[in-house]
This record gives sequence, C-alpha cells and structure tokens, in this order.
Amino acid sequence: MLPPVKKFVHDSVRSRFAWLLVCLHTAWFLLAIANMSPPAPSFAKFLDSGGWSSATVFAGRPFHFTYESISLKALLIVDMPSMLAGIPFGLFLAPVEKALQVGSFVGSYVDAVVLLLVATCQWLVVGNLIDTKLRAFPFGARALRGFNRSFVVVIMFVLLFAVIAIPIVRSRSQRLGLRHPAISFHSP
Repeated sequence: MLPPVKKFVHDSVRSRFAWLLVCLHTAWFLLAIANMSPPAPSFAKFLDSGGWSSATVFAGRPFHFTYESISLKALLIVDMPSMLAGIPFGLFLAPVEKALQVGSFVGSYVDAVVLLLVATCQWLVVGNLIDTKLRAFPFGARALRGFNRSFVVVIMFVLLFAVIAIPIVRSRSQRLGLRHPAISFHSP
C-alpha cells in the first residue's frame, strides 16, 4: 500500500485524462507563444544593458500583459497556481542564470520551460482529480473507458493540430511584427 501522497502522484501520472489535459495545455501554451510578437533579442539586450521598459521578455518575445491576446491572458490566469508554485524554482534559477551570464533573452526561454513543466504538474493533478470524480459516477466511468480506448488517437490528433497550427500562427505573428504600441522605453 502506497502512502496517500505517493499514491496520488502515482495515480496522477497514470491518468490518461490527466495526460490529455497536459497535451491540450502544452498545445495552447505553444500556440499562445507563437501568437506573440516575434522574438526580440535586441529588446532583451536593451533590458540587459540597464534600459527600462514597461514590458518584459517571455520566451524571447516582448511581453506586456495588457497588449497580449485573450488566449495568452486566459492561459496565464489558469496557470496562476503553477506560477505561484514555480516561484521557488525562479528564486533558485535567477542567481544561477546570473552566475552563468545568461541574458534576458535566453533566460526568458528557460523561465518559459520551467513554467511549462510546473504547469504540467498542475494539469496532471487537475486531470487526476477530474478523473477520480468521473469514475464515481456510472456515466463518467463509461465515458472514461471509451476515452481510454481511443486515447492514442485523441492525443495524436491534438499533437497533429499543434504541429500544423504553430508554424501558421508563428508566420502570421512575424508578419504583424511588434504589436505593443504603447510600451514605454527608458534608456540607461
């Protein structure tokens, strides 16, 4: 018999419904980033040299919550618990990035990966909780059995959609360029 926390973690990792939520979240995360302004290494370098702006860098792109898409705003809101849980990782990584002289541009990708990994844990937990609740009802258990039979097909569909949609969204985003007209910049 596993201790309760270990059993919960084990059940979360083994829940196919939880992995569906992880795949949907990852696709949403990558699409939301692809929909942002194009990567801006010069903006990150400006910030590294002491410049000030009302925006920051997220996944190499200028980020200002006010000017981002509804999709990215919604993603960040539903990922708020994982962002809060990721604070200790950020506190650990910040001095490491500084010691390794990792700039804002590369560091923003590291931070985005950490956010995605911690959010993956969040969605595994949420998926397991939903899975557990559904199994308590006959119709839910039946639906989950049907989903489990088609799990691979559903996951492949989500991944195929992401693989096709991300380059399309990214090319559109690059054509539009920087979409943050009112960001303030102050040189050092």
